[in-house]
Amino acid sequence: MASIVNGLFAGRSGISSHGAAIAVLGDNIANANTIGFKAARAEFEDLIAGGQASGRVIGAGSSVSAVSSIFQQGTLEFSGRSLDLAIDGNGYFAVLDQGQRFYTRAGNFTVNSSGFIVTQDGLTVLGFPANGTGTLEPININTVSQDSVSTGRITIAANLDARSDPVLAADINALAVSPAGTTTSTATYADLNALSAFNTTVTVFDRLGGAHEVTNFYFKTGVNTFNVRAYVNSEDVDPSGSATGIPRQIGPAAGATIVFNSDGTRQTATPATGDLIASDIPWNNGSDTTQDIAFYFNDLTQYASPSNPLSISQDGKGIGTVGSLSIEKNGDVFALLDNGQAAVIGTIGLVNFSNPEGLLRIGSNLLQQSPGSGEPVVGRPQSGTFGAVQAGAIELSTVDIANEFVKLIQLQRGFQANSRIITTINQLLSEIIQLV
Repeated sequence: MASIVNGLFAGRSGISSHGAAIAVLGDNIANANTIGFKAARAEFEDLIAGGQASGRVIGAGSSVSAVSSIFQQGTLEFSGRSLDLAIDGNGYFAVLDQGQRFYTRAGNFTVNSSGFIVTQDGLTVLGFPANGTGTLEPININTVSQDSVSTGRITIAANLDARSDPVLAADINALAVSPAGTTTSTATYADLNALSAFNTTVTVFDRLGGAHEVTNFYFKTGVNTFNVRAYVNSEDVDPSGSATGIPRQIGPAAGATIVFNSDGTRQTATPATGDLIASDIPWNNGSDTTQDIAFYFNDLTQYASPSNPLSISQDGKGIGTVGSLSIEKNGDVFALLDNGQAAVIGTIGLVNFSNPEGLLRIGSNLLQQSPGSGEPVVGRPQSGTFGAVQAGAIELSTVDIANEFVKLIQLQRGFQANSRIITTINQLLSEIIQLV
């Protein structure tokens, strides 16, 4: 049967629960400047003592049933540091520590002595390396695949001016530019430029990583028809190497014929193997002479506006050391090489859970999967429900100090009131004792 003594226990539980809630506030305030920290909240529930009659239930105080983290988006602070990453939206970075996987929103990463992207505590950041297995793996910025050294495919997008003056194929052939590996022609780039309507230049790499300039000249040979031929410098391919700056043709002597529709688009799609194939280029530097380069012109257009290149892309990056990093919003990590090229190293991975509040906080800005969180869902930034990765920024703590101090006042009053209950009941019990 409930009595005045029950009030003592209710006051004691109230002190305990309010004290725990104040400790949660203290932890929040202590982490007001912790990167990626999510403010927590103490959840109260009431207590009922057993053995009470129906209709005369007297509570036995309160307790803290749970401490819940409030997973809301934190403010992004831009730092300008390339390896400071913030998640704008859903998801967590996955990190690895001695074979065990953890999760975090703190993206203040760095690179260790082995070239791996790691946290400030040395845990390896996981993602999808460019030549990985498709599962989450460590990303090493010094690993630029040797398979991507030589150039094998070049894609050129450009507009060719429909108003260009046509030239005869015989006039192009009259220049008699020697093919790579011979030394007979003395035709110059100026001669080619005088006949052509436009040209594009791209740096290609042989299998030793040597760089060579390839220039494509576009000759208008008829209505809605262009002829494309590719040339390299004589010193790169001549057996003697005595002539310099003289064009030598690579690929078929007739080049590639591109036909356009009357609306300016290409009449036929690019063949699967490419429009123009330059085979067995005899580079002079000792590189493997079986290298083939395929040129794709599927994105050429012909409109009545000045000729201009839109984009030139290739698969070979040559040999170079990593000078700096660039990370896109979709998580792609680009290594900017000292040879002027850029290579995709991999993609930062993200992980999400059906119930993020079920993740276990274990310290050092880390979270751990639990039965309450559900199974991890792995993906890439900006795909599905995953947010974007903002490079050069960090996610600030979600702790609002003003709000925390208002709560502290409220909890302090609750703590004091429960303490007063105990002292008041103690006085009442003293009065009862004095009745004897």
